[in-house]
Amino acid sequence: MNANMLQFGVWPNCTNNCDFCLRLNRKPYTKQEQIFWLNAIKENVKYVDWVNDFPFGISLLGGELFYVHNPQVQQAFMDLIETVVTYVLTDKTPHARFSTVTNGLYKPHFLYKVVDYIKDRVGIERIDVNFSYDLKYRYKTEQARLTALNNILDFQRRYDYKVGVQMILTQYVINEWKAGRFDVNEFLTNVIPGCQLAFLYPHPIHTGKKLDDFQFNRSDFLAFVSYLKQASYDTYYLFVNSTKNSGTFKYTGLRDRVTLDIEKLKTQKAVLSDGKEILAPCGHSTLYRCYADSDKCVLCDLQLLDGDL
Repeated sequence: MNANMLQFGVWPNCTNNCDFCLRLNRKPYTKQEQIFWLNAIKENVKYVDWVNDFPFGISLLGGELFYVHNPQVQQAFMDLIETVVTYVLTDKTPHARFSTVTNGLYKPHFLYKVVDYIKDRVGIERIDVNFSYDLKYRYKTEQARLTALNNILDFQRRYDYKVGVQMILTQYVINEWKAGRFDVNEFLTNVIPGCQLAFLYPHPIHTGKKLDDFQFNRSDFLAFVSYLKQASYDTYYLFVNSTKNSGTFKYTGLRDRVTLDIEKLKTQKAVLSDGKEILAPCGHSTLYRCYADSDKCVLCDLQLLDGDL
């Protein structure tokens, strides 16, 4: 059994356009294109061997998926979700989850419709919903940040659910910690109570913007990770585990979108992509070479820091 999950980038459409956006394709899909690719993903889902190849389930990503107002697009999305429940979240795949990430910058009616459907069919424990969050670069206004935060907390209360709050570990976050303005336990207790904080390592930026305190310095990173291990082991464990898995855990479905032949799309094989497939001499993905001041591998450093990786 391969301990893998299959992810689909459904569409590039997004409501926010973060300064550090990782979307390679930034041209929004039309309504017709959205419906076409939802149907293509649905057919591909039926073809995949979920038991043997991807027993940990499916991840649907954007852009932003849940800022959808058109009823035809919503219906096509719900048809895909029904297929996910039928083919992926089965008794034969007890570890499989429906996973997604959202920015929360909208009224969450459609998000709740999707989650309620899955919850009522197979239970909330088969759902992995994460909200993106950031201390500096994501939000254009303070009101936008509060909208996202309020949606995070409302989701937590609505489902009594430990929401994953994903935040890129940037040099800015580390600088805030060094200055005494960020404490992980204070953040967990007072800002996102009932949720869990999931740090992510910095990724390549595709916006053309230079963000001076985005990628972290190596010595500062290692100091922060050592602090995190002592201050909040659960948060540390989540970061280490997600970093270790990010290079190989999720394969991408329908990565090649040149053809519009639905029969070819239905049987298209999933691949490692977006830099995961490019290996450094150490054997890890080159994506792990994300220091601002060094070409060392972050995953190699974590393995030296914590041998039980």
